[in-house]
Amino acid sequence: MNGRDRDHFGCGKHLMRRFAHWFFLFLTTDAAFLFAAWLALKPGELRSAALFLGLFMFLALAAGIFAELRQRRKDETALLRFLEAPGERTEEGFLARFPDSEAARALCARFFAMQSQVNEKTVDLGEYRDYVEAWVHEVKTPLSLFTMVLDNHGDELPVDVGTRLQYVRYRINEDVERILYYARLQADHPDIRFSRFRLDLCVREALAEYRPFLEEKQISVEPDQERIEVDSDSRIVRFLLSQLLDNAVKYADEKEGKIAVSLHREGERVCLSVCNNGDGVPPEDRPFLFDKGFTGSSPNRQKATGMGLYLVRKYAQKLCVEVRLEEQIPYESGFGIALLFAR
Repeated sequence: MNGRDRDHFGCGKHLMRRFAHWFFLFLTTDAAFLFAAWLALKPGELRSAALFLGLFMFLALAAGIFAELRQRRKDETALLRFLEAPGERTEEGFLARFPDSEAARALCARFFAMQSQVNEKTVDLGEYRDYVEAWVHEVKTPLSLFTMVLDNHGDELPVDVGTRLQYVRYRINEDVERILYYARLQADHPDIRFSRFRLDLCVREALAEYRPFLEEKQISVEPDQERIEVDSDSRIVRFLLSQLLDNAVKYADEKEGKIAVSLHREGERVCLSVCNNGDGVPPEDRPFLFDKGFTGSSPNRQKATGMGLYLVRKYAQKLCVEVRLEEQIPYESGFGIALLFAR
């Protein structure tokens, strides 16, 4: 039985259940009429009466089902209009279909109450997002001052102290940026600006900004980049790359950590991949790696928030960029994540 046959079969079963009382009423009435006719009429007349009764029952039942289905369609149309555009006019139209139904009135009252709650939550969410964005902009002022002091007086500090402070500055800035991008993700129309730019320069700038973090972790980077231009949002792409680098650094080999950043063409697309030489991702964790809050079963991921790769997937979808796990990496162990851009 194919899908269409199953749908027809299911519809037929539904009609049988819905109009079972009509079938029972007609059958019992016909049985009583035929019994009375059997007592009063001759055999030839009884056959004619039975045929007439059967035809009448079929036409009456068909007319009843048609009228019931038409009434139901009008009821559903009134309900859909009320749900799509709730208001006094659509509510009156819906209640006119059920003038004596307390359940219909209770449904409308409950719907308006829930709509009011949703509107309040939407306002609260908007205010929360505005507060987070304002806080991020406020906290960037001391961060900028911190950066200026390090840039102007970094040579007056011991090398190891200066490197540690640069590392702390970068980590704070990354956490602030992640909060900001998460808050913006809740907006109905995220601020996305497409333009054509050199993706290789974007990668170099991200790596240069990431240098203090790499030095603190003593991780070497192996860049392999072609000169390639893409159409996307360079600001968001840099954020995505920073999250991939952050993830790769965290789970690179603790003794001799290495990261490979590759930018090359794959047919009609551009591939930007970030791989490390860590322990890799267990097969059971791979389907959930980009889920919100997922940390996985590996012991070294238990302190993670599970937000970085979630934001990567969400913003990649908005940029129409495919995200995939790299199956082939340049190391014996580890894992990689690639972003695939349309050329």
